[in-house]
Amino acid sequence: MTMLCCQRCGKEIDEDLVFCPECGEILVHEDSELQESPVSGEVEETKDRANMYVILAVVLVTVGMVGGGLLLVSSSMLGLFGIALVCLGIGCTAAAYRHERKAGSLHKQLNR
Repeated sequence: MTMLCCQRCGKEIDEDLVFCPECGEILVHEDSELQESPVSGEVEETKDRANMYVILAVVLVTVGMVGGGLLLVSSSMLGLFGIALVCLGIGCTAAAYRHERKAGSLHKQLNR
């Protein structure tokens, strides 16, 4: 295996790598098919995962608010279940945001 150096950070790397393990620089040329397949596939997967988290967040918050509101009227302890669902929905929103940022970062790397 031939060893090359990353043009960005100067770390010695294997020639079959797509990204520099040190700085994340794309190591394949613009016309290479290697660049398109792993990176664009990862961008699409990340976007799909972000969309899944958004849908899950909407469902959890809606069910938590409606169900929690109805249960809170009948029993205060069961109303806490709705609050837990709302909190889970908020957590899913944060996960969706992280995946959306990762997709944007990968997309920028792909377009360099």
